Amino acid sequence: MEFTYQLTKKQVFFQKNIDRFVRQEISPRAREIDRSLEFPHDVLEQLAGNHLLGLPVSKEAGGEGAGFLDVCLALEGIAQVCPTSALICSVQNLGAHLVATAGTPAQKEKYLRDILEGVALFGYDLPDTLSLHPGHVMVSASQEGEGYQLHGPGCFVMNGDMSKVIRFFAKREEEVLVFLVERETRGLEVVQSELLEGSEARCTCKAVLNSCFVPSDNLMGNGAGGKEIMDNQVACASIFTAARSLGSSQGALDYAVEYAKQREQFGLPIGKFQAVQVLLADMEVKVEASRHLVYKAASVLDQKGRESKRFSSMARYFVSKMAGEVTADAVQIGGAYGYTRDYPLEKFMRNAQLSQVLEGTNHAHQLAYVKTR
Repeated sequence: MEFTYQLTKKQVFFQKNIDRFVRQEISPRAREIDRSLEFPHDVLEQLAGNHLLGLPVSKEAGGEGAGFLDVCLALEGIAQVCPTSALICSVQNLGAHLVATAGTPAQKEKYLRDILEGVALFGYDLPDTLSLHPGHVMVSASQEGEGYQLHGPGCFVMNGDMSKVIRFFAKREEEVLVFLVERETRGLEVVQSELLEGSEARCTCKAVLNSCFVPSDNLMGNGAGGKEIMDNQVACASIFTAARSLGSSQGALDYAVEYAKQREQFGLPIGKFQAVQVLLADMEVKVEASRHLVYKAASVLDQKGRESKRFSSMARYFVSKMAGEVTADAVQIGGAYGYTRDYPLEKFMRNAQLSQVLEGTNHAHQLAYVKTR
C-alpha cells in the first residue's frame, strides 16, 4: 500500500501561524528558558491559549481534530527556536491523545479538559533505554480487591516532579496494562530529580512504586489492548521526537548560514570559503532528507498503516542521528563562539544529543524497525 503526503493550503497557513507565534511569544523567552531550572508556566499557558496542546484530539472531545503531521509541523517550528518549549508541547499532546483514544468516559471527564487547557501537566514512564519490547516493562501489577497494586524498583518519569497524572505501563504475567496514576497517590514516590543536559528547564524524575494501590477506575482500555496502546504511544512519541530533532537541526542550520555571512576572516565572510560552503550544503541535504522522512512517517501514522511503528522508529533513529551531526557541524562553523552560551548553537547540539537517548536509545529504535519488517 502506498502512503503519500503533501502539505495542504491549510497546513501551509498553519506553519506560518506557528512561525509567527514562535517569533512573538517563544523567541523572546528562549534563552532564559534554556538557562533556567524553572518550569516555564507562561509558555504552557501560551501553548494552551493557542490551542496547541490537543492537536490530534477530535473537536468533539475538545481538541483541534488535526493529524500527526500537523503536530509535527508545530513541534518542528517551535523547536527551531526553543527545544524545551517543543518538548512541553510534545508531552501534553501525547497525553491528550492517550486519554482521548484509550481513556474510559470517566477518565476523559476527569483529565482530558485539564490536559488540553494546560491546567494539568501530563507525565509518563520512559521505556527501558535498551529495548522497546513489552516484556521489558519495569512496573508489575497484581490485582487486589477493587484495584491493583503496582510495584516498581525505580523508573524514569517525564514531568514526574510536576505532573498531575502519570501514565504507567505495567506487566501482569504476559499482559501489558496501562494505568493513569495521580502523582499524590500513596505508594508512588518521586525520589530523585535528574537534570538532563539539553532541556534544563524540564527534567525527568526517578519514581518508585511500592505497594501503590490504584483503583480499577484508573485502568485504561478496561484492561484490554495494553500492548496496542503501548505500541501507539511509542510510535507517537518517536514521531514527536523526530520532529523536535528536525526543528533543532533547522534552527542550527539557519543560524550557521547567517553567521557564515557575517563572520569575516582574511577580509571575506567565511561563507565565501569553499570548505564552509561544502559543510553548509551537506547540512542542508541532511535536514531536507530528514524532513521528508518525518512527514512520511507522520502520514503513515495518520493513515493508520500497518507499518506505523516501523516508520516511526525509522524516523526517530535517522533524524535524531542526523541532528547530532548537523548541530555539531553548526558549532564547527561558529568556532569557539559556537560552543559558548552567548550563541544558541550549543543549545541545539545539547538537545540533539538528548533526543538520541530519551524514550529509548537510537539502537533500540533501530532494532525495532528491523524486527517489524
